[in-house]
Amino acid sequence: MKPFKVLVTDNVAPEGLDILTRDGTIEADVRPGIKNPELAGIIGEYDAIITRSGTAVTADLLEKPGKLKIIGRAGVGLDNIDIEAASKKGIIVMNAPTGNTLAATELTLGIMLAAARKIPLASESLKSGKWDRKKFMGIQLYNKTLGIVGLGRIGTNVATRAKGFGMRVVAFDPYIKKSKADAVGVTLRDTLEELLREADVISFHTPLTPETKNMLTKKEIELTKDGVIFINCARGGIMNENDLYEALKSGKVFAAGVDVFEQEPPQSSKLLELENVFATPHIGANTMEGQEAVAVIIAEQVYNALHGKPYQNAVNIPFMKSTLTERMRLYFDLAEKMGKLAAQITPGRPEEIRIVMVGKNFEEDLCERKFDVPFSYQPFTISAMKGFLGVTLKETVGFINAPYLAKDRNIDVEESKTDHFDKYNDLIVFIVKTDKTENTLAGTVFADNVGRIVLYNRFRLDMVPEGTFLHFRIFDRPGIVGKVGTILGNNQINIAGLELSRQTTGEEAGFVSVDSPIPEKVLDDIRAIDGMIEARIIKL
Repeated sequence: MKPFKVLVTDNVAPEGLDILTRDGTIEADVRPGIKNPELAGIIGEYDAIITRSGTAVTADLLEKPGKLKIIGRAGVGLDNIDIEAASKKGIIVMNAPTGNTLAATELTLGIMLAAARKIPLASESLKSGKWDRKKFMGIQLYNKTLGIVGLGRIGTNVATRAKGFGMRVVAFDPYIKKSKADAVGVTLRDTLEELLREADVISFHTPLTPETKNMLTKKEIELTKDGVIFINCARGGIMNENDLYEALKSGKVFAAGVDVFEQEPPQSSKLLELENVFATPHIGANTMEGQEAVAVIIAEQVYNALHGKPYQNAVNIPFMKSTLTERMRLYFDLAEKMGKLAAQITPGRPEEIRIVMVGKNFEEDLCERKFDVPFSYQPFTISAMKGFLGVTLKETVGFINAPYLAKDRNIDVEESKTDHFDKYNDLIVFIVKTDKTENTLAGTVFADNVGRIVLYNRFRLDMVPEGTFLHFRIFDRPGIVGKVGTILGNNQINIAGLELSRQTTGEEAGFVSVDSPIPEKVLDDIRAIDGMIEARIIKL
């Protein structure tokens, strides 16, 4: 048997290479810095490719993949890999999300201390021959409140270590159950605004998504205490750099610690002009131990996958959808859209997800068996989980790791089958229960091969889940829907479609499909309409 061939396109710690080549069944070709034009000509000769951030694995690069089966990312972020293109070619994409956790955790704490005590400035001053102790009056962390936005792996580790400083820790993460926060001694807040008002130091640990982009602007900064400290070692773009600059310059914000920028390298960031900004060049993962850990993790996964052994941290299931019939692929896609919709209309912390598959179409066991994962969910359940979790986790959630991420957040996932539901014989039902409410969505595919949402709790719909929607609930009174249309029209927002359903309890629910984004000011005007219960923007 010929050895497998693995191409390594970036610098990877030797400990990882040793794992690949330890028994002679894999040949590792290490070519850091190889450019895409050359790579495109040879990529099909390899069984796997291992990269970091230096190689852009694009759809064009994968046009003729040859025998390529696996793309391994020695790190967390997958921004440089076209996961959809890889999936369409049947290529497994995997990363090493846990390898850099402690490295990023410790950098967060280091920048926090540097910002609170002005350590880099004091060091620079002393080395220049000065002895200016008064200039470097700092803030101690003891008895201060740390606010963590995003209580995932890194956020949890930061919280645990901050408690060692004698800090009180609060967190905002709408996808974390209270029981998990309690286990690490963290108090959850229901809204970001609550956390902003309470914390002395605020640290962000979320992916960059449409929901988290510009999460911190002038509006949010005005809610904080005077003299607050902000830390961002997660993703550039979470904090609005111009608004943060003004707040730092005015003294509203005591200091900021920044490892990531909206543009990298930052060409003209005004933040770098300020003494009270303590910045590093995106080095959260740059420790010898961290680089060794991600190299070992990805090498072990690639080795196991090539040899048909169990592996984790794959973010796609390339063959799951392709094994379904054309009809069932439509239900697969519909389930993901239902998950996305449920995540955006259901307030509270998710506790339970139930998927009910209705009708003869779902009698066969379609569970994907060729991937060695400890979950045996049906493809539609996995697709729905991915859609639900992907609203906030975005690039970090895929079809394979969605069950792991749900389990990590203590979300109970159940699935069942039945012959009929309500008046329908073929249906997927998505039920999500949070600490505040429970919502039910149901969808089906009609003869025109278009997936539709047909039930939202007790509301009946005929909604194609594509594009941008205004979702609202109103009291059943004349004129309210007309006012919604008038506000949208006055702001040059074209209505592409309207789904309106009435309950016997005197409420109506609507989904208005629009052709252009709805600004926050317009949404505020709609919410102010007399008789409006709630209104929100939905993106599918």
